[in-house]
Amino acid sequence: MHMYMRAIGFSEMVTKAQERQLLQKMEEAPYHGGEQKEEHAYTYAQKRCEVGDGFGVILHGYQQVEDHQFVREFYYPYMEGSSITQMEAGYVRRHTDKESYAVLCEEYNMGSALIFYLTNGLEYQERQDEGKNVKLDSFSLTGLSVYGKILLPVYKTEKQIARINANLENRSRMLEAAKSGDQAAMESLSLDDMNTYGQISRRMVKEDIYSIVDTCFMPTGVECDNYMVIGEIKSYELMENSWTGENIYRMVISCNGIDITIGINQKDLMGEPQVGRRFKGDIWLQGIGHFGKKMSL
Repeated sequence: MHMYMRAIGFSEMVTKAQERQLLQKMEEAPYHGGEQKEEHAYTYAQKRCEVGDGFGVILHGYQQVEDHQFVREFYYPYMEGSSITQMEAGYVRRHTDKESYAVLCEEYNMGSALIFYLTNGLEYQERQDEGKNVKLDSFSLTGLSVYGKILLPVYKTEKQIARINANLENRSRMLEAAKSGDQAAMESLSLDDMNTYGQISRRMVKEDIYSIVDTCFMPTGVECDNYMVIGEIKSYELMENSWTGENIYRMVISCNGIDITIGINQKDLMGEPQVGRRFKGDIWLQGIGHFGKKMSL
């Protein structure tokens, strides 16, 4: 049973019998998705069952040619992202145990590599089978969460906001230069990190940690696509799961200069979201990859 099903409104699904009943109903429901021809008497298929505006469940399996029966292999919940982020370099890799994909990309705003679950993996697979190399140059990120809380904003003047944005741009340039082997950039980044550590250590004596750390993006747990995030809420809306009637919050947060669409059950969110406030929680990071020009191998 997928633990993030409750993030899209299936919090009452607690037994395997309930899971089987729900998935069978979804397999019979209308869907839109893609198919890929195989060498044998079936086609690889993806069923996308929407249970609300822009969110639902994706079923992966095989569609038999003779009787058109769909044989499910695995499934996962999804939510569509609303913001597009450009990436420096993206690498798509297949998971070991199933026909699904993860993306590893260089993201200088985060200061580290970013790994997320690719929700349009079938599209990537179809393009690959056409004999073309497809460049992945942008993505729309989504984070599903089963627990989160709302934090008050950190007050910043317009001058401080401008300085923060300038520092982010400068850090991105320095990280890119350091990756290319620029020794001066490496030394400058090391010095900045030491200064930041010293400032935080002095401020923590009298201040709360969440008044110092404005945004945060860091790996958590043992899975590579799970993260703990703190980000400023840019927009939010309360939606309904049409199958269960449960309310789902969809929020767009800004975290280290990147927009992430967050999906969380209203039952699992502590506090009231408002624009300008912050969201803190653990997320399963997934995303839609946007492909650039095809290049011949």
